[in-house]
This record gives sequence, structure tokens and C-alpha cells, in this order.
Amino acid sequence: MEKQVKISSEMLKKQGEEAQAKVMEGEGKILAGKAQVAEGEQEFTGVKQTVEENLDILAHEASLDYMGKLNQDLKKAVDSGDHAKAKQVLEDIFSHKESMKDYAAKARENIGDYFDKKGEVDMEKFQQQMDAFMQETLTIWYGEKDAKKAKLSMSATPLDQIDYEKMRKDVDPAKFGEYSINPETAGLNFQEKEPKIKILDLKEFIGKPRSEVMKHVVDTYGSQYHIPGLEYEQYLLNNPDKVPKEMKDGNWYYFMGSTLRYRDGIAYVPCMRWDGDELYRDAPWLKNAWYSYVRVLLLEK
Repeated sequence: MEKQVKISSEMLKKQGEEAQAKVMEGEGKILAGKAQVAEGEQEFTGVKQTVEENLDILAHEASLDYMGKLNQDLKKAVDSGDHAKAKQVLEDIFSHKESMKDYAAKARENIGDYFDKKGEVDMEKFQQQMDAFMQETLTIWYGEKDAKKAKLSMSATPLDQIDYEKMRKDVDPAKFGEYSINPETAGLNFQEKEPKIKILDLKEFIGKPRSEVMKHVVDTYGSQYHIPGLEYEQYLLNNPDKVPKEMKDGNWYYFMGSTLRYRDGIAYVPCMRWDGDELYRDAPWLKNAWYSYVRVLLLEK
């Protein structure tokens, strides 16, 4: 009997130790679970904070995606000859741009740039935005029927390598929709750093073809100033409050960093004029003469 009692005591002791070990193991799991919950809560808080801090970026990216869809819808409507649909899409584009002005006013100043994480210009993203701008512009100028014939194609050739006289003489309707940009100004962040402008009237060129004026501007001012093109025109159209007061004098301002081809295949240079309380965009022939009411717009480097 004494042996049996002794064995039972040892068994009870062992069972007690095992039970205590299981309790400790359970407590360890509970503590580990609490730690995981705390880690999850911390991670959620971090994600929430990141989202809140970058709402402007998310809104901007969502806007680009939506504008991309609208421009695809516009192209489909134009291609199919659905005038009513194209008109509705254009109204949606204008409405969206107006609604985004509230976000833009609250966003950080560098939201709309075209730079990747390495600080290099994202030309694919830049071209998408320029294509959308060109599609919008041609539809406004020509309507859906003719705009659908444009084959949008962007080139980025250094301005000092362009033969403007040859371009002036080159007439090819098959090039309708082609446009060029100045690679030096492509993707410049105008919101992050408001550019200082320089205006040239070049009265000595009155009566001479614009192609000659463009060559002179590139040769004389290209190394000292940025020569902006369609990208700066788009920026001003989207941000009329950023239009320099010097440009509100009724004259036409030329963006000689770009050229574009109309439906007749002739090369044109983009320009705009402030009229009352808004900007008007246009583009005259390279062969047209230089007049007293036209100006060249440059940006300080």
C-alpha cells in the first residue's frame, strides 16, 4: 500500500508539472497573439496615416486613370461617328477638370510632375498626357468627324536639330496628328517651381516667316532659356490662375518648343491669347509672317 501511494504522488506531481507547462504554453500563445494584434494595429495605423498623408497623390493618379478612360471613350465615339456620345464625353472631360481644381488647390505642389523614382522623366506617362491633350485640342478645333483622322504621334527632337525651313515646306496630310515637344522642357515641374518668364517681341522680324523666327529663337536663346511647348500651354490652360500677368495684354504668345500637324499636313506652332477672363488656344502656319501683336514666351533656366 505504501508503494502505491508513493507512485500516485509521483504521478500527481508529474501531471501537475505537465498542467503547469501547458498553462505557461497557453499564456505564451496568448501573449504572442496579443503581440500580433498590437503589431497589426500598429501596421493598420501606419497604413491609415500613409493613406491620409498621400490622398492628393491617390486623387491625382485616380484622375489620370479617369482622364485616360474618358479620352479612350472620346476616341471610340469619334471613330464610330457617334457625335452625341463624343459631345457628352467632352462635357465630362471639362466637368472633371473643373472638379479637380478643388483637389489641386489642396495638393502638394509637385503632384503633377512626370518624374519617376530615379528622378528621370517618365516619357511614357508624359506622352499619354500629351496625347490626351492633343486629342482634346483637335476635337475642339475640328469636331469629331475630322479629329478621328488624326494619328497622334509625339517626337522629342532637340530644337537645334530641327530644320524649320524644311518643315515649313513639307506638306503631307498623312502626318495629321504628329506633334513635337522640346525634350529639355518635357516634364518640367511648373507647380513645384513657378517659372520666371521672358517675353520677346522681335519687331525686327515683322513680315518674315515664322520658321525663320523659330530658328533665330533657338540659335540665340536656346542655351540661356527654356523654350516651352505644348506642355506649358497645357499647364496654363489647366491652371488659369497661374497665367503670368504679362501675358494678359491681348497679344498672342508662341510656344516654340513644339510644332503640330493640322489635317492639311502643314506644320503649325502652338500659341494662346488671354481674352477677358480666359485663354484661347490656336496654332498658325510656320510660313505665316511675323506680326506686331505676336510674342515669344521663354522660361528662365
